[in-house]
Parts: sequence; C-alpha cells; structure tokens
Amino acid sequence: MKYKIGQMVELSAAGRKRRHNPHRVFTGFGIVMNHFSHKRFPYEIMWFTKGEGKTFSAKEYEIKRVKAPKSNKK
Repeated sequence: MKYKIGQMVELSAAGRKRRHNPHRVFTGFGIVMNHFSHKRFPYEIMWFTKGEGKTFSAKEYEIKRVKAPKSNKK
C-alpha cells in the first residue's frame, strides 16, 4: 500500500488522461479513506471540489500525494 489512510492526494497526470474518471475529480483534492487490496480500484477516496465531498475509487497510478507548500523562512 503506497498511500496511507488519511493522506491527502490529488489526481496524477495519468489519472487526468483516463476517460473513466468523473469530471468532478479533475480539480480539488482527496483524502484516502480506505484501501482494499483485492479490488480492481483499491483506493477509496473522499474527494472535495468546491465545498462538495463525494467518494471516488482509484488505482495507485491515478493519484499522487499533495505536496506541502515550501515556506519562505530564511
């Protein structure tokens, strides 16, 4: 399992290219809610776009971690 439960993710470039992903997941972010190793789409993600949250299932290559912004502290 590459992504842990509770981790913030976004759609990867490969995930954006896929035609089976719903249009609403192209923007926003998601939180990994569950992982099922025996399913075709093992990651269950709560996806948030414009204040609306819905579940979405994805394969590992379709998502990537959300990187924290770098601080400008000197």
